[in-house]
Amino acid sequence: MNRKDLLLRLAAGIGADVADYNRLRDLLQEQFEAAVYHRSGTIAEVGEAIVALAGTLEARRQERVALAGRLSLEKGGEAMERIFAMLPPNPRERLEGSWQGLERLVRECKAMNQRNCSLLMEQHEIMQRVLNTEADTYVPR
Repeated sequence: MNRKDLLLRLAAGIGADVADYNRLRDLLQEQFEAAVYHRSGTIAEVGEAIVALAGTLEARRQERVALAGRLSLEKGGEAMERIFAMLPPNPRERLEGSWQGLERLVRECKAMNQRNCSLLMEQHEIMQRVLNTEADTYVPR
């Protein structure tokens, strides 16, 4: 695969990730609403969809890391910076814009996931307290 093909594949992967992270954001919001309204069936369904989508995103991330490494001979954040520096102004601006949008979506989804986790853990703790203290409710004193 030549440099142009690698760049096209990298850009296509970033674009696909942007679309999938938008989908993940929607799923995380759906999960939150299901948790707020105690819809356990929906929570389970959405959870399965999130896990499947996370697998797809992780596979694409690994491919992106490999492509960026082949293109730049760098690792981590330096790889993308070097790739941006290789490009003429117009393609660079488009790719950087997509990359920044992806980074924003990743941060947003991470925050939403943390919010959902906190809510679910809080609900679990409340249920555990209720269930564990209920056994003593009717015990003679």
